[in-house]
Amino acid sequence: MSLNTVPVGKKIRQIREAVGLSRPKFAELLGVPPTTLKNYELGYREVGGAFLVALAHHPELHQFTLWLLSDKKSAEIGQIGPEEYLAKA
Repeated sequence: MSLNTVPVGKKIRQIREAVGLSRPKFAELLGVPPTTLKNYELGYREVGGAFLVALAHHPELHQFTLWLLSDKKSAEIGQIGPEEYLAKA
């Protein structure tokens, strides 16, 4: 793992904040308890695969999947990061 890699939990928080949702609303959207989401965001718990799949399949959130998992973006195929999302808002 590269030292420059941002933890997945922190990236999930960046996505949540970019789309403007509270932790309880975002957790509800993805079917996890708010405390679980908090633990992911703060790095107290490893992000589960089911959560990542739910995010990747969500119609409003799938655009962040490539960035979340690989730090890559590809606007041509609709894969962006939170910065691009905020810029188009």
